[in-house]
Amino acid sequence: MRKKIEIIILGGLLGMTTITHAINPDQEYILFFEKYKQLSNESDPKGMELYADNAKLNQKQITPDGIEQSISMSGKKLKELFLENQEMLQKLGYTSNYSDVKVTRSQNSAKISATRYSNKNCFTDRDYYMVVSRGVDKQLYITEEYSTSVPQNLCKESIKDDLPLQLTFGAKMINKNLPMQVDRETNLEHVEAQGKELTLNYRLIHITSADMPAEWVQAMEVNGVPEIVKGVCDNIKMKELLNKGAQLNLKYLYKDNVPLTKIKMTKQDCNI
Repeated sequence: MRKKIEIIILGGLLGMTTITHAINPDQEYILFFEKYKQLSNESDPKGMELYADNAKLNQKQITPDGIEQSISMSGKKLKELFLENQEMLQKLGYTSNYSDVKVTRSQNSAKISATRYSNKNCFTDRDYYMVVSRGVDKQLYITEEYSTSVPQNLCKESIKDDLPLQLTFGAKMINKNLPMQVDRETNLEHVEAQGKELTLNYRLIHITSADMPAEWVQAMEVNGVPEIVKGVCDNIKMKELLNKGAQLNLKYLYKDNVPLTKIKMTKQDCNI
């Protein structure tokens, strides 16, 4: 009789488990997302294991004047960048809070959409989503991620402003894409960060020191330098760094490595 009762109880428990699973079929994806949030906010390398190598990651940046720019990379590239900059990312301490989380399931995947608030620039992204799919090993992986961002800092008070660390991190990321042609006659060759100073090294592509008469050099100092300063002040990211107390040094070389001019800028130059 006792054995029969135990079987009945066990059967009831199994039935309850089945019912619970049926009531909340999204649970597996919700738990995956909770794990992602925790690891991501801790800058834990285990968070990178949640991305498939072929994941498609897209970010849209919107400038204050409404211009949209798209940045795309693969999951594999994201992992490489994270490992190269893990220590700095952990020190910067950027985190995100998520709300209004919704799960939309299909056969072997689910789209998880949410409102994301980042303490990096105090921006609320209402278009954030990720697609989670089951791999050949039956595990869940992020196969697509979409986010929206703004280049300017919207924080009234910065949560964590380690300016030297931000400059070092920024210089390292920029240098990965250099040299870069910035106009018809100029390349940005290299960026250096030291303390609160950021130095941008430019080189003329076609003009050597022998090609420039003295009066042309003088004309550049009088007319060209103010235009360069204005361009920096119009750049949201540069202006933000100046406002935080950074000093920007812009060094220009002729094609033959002879110095042309050096411009030192602080926030006073942009009337901040």
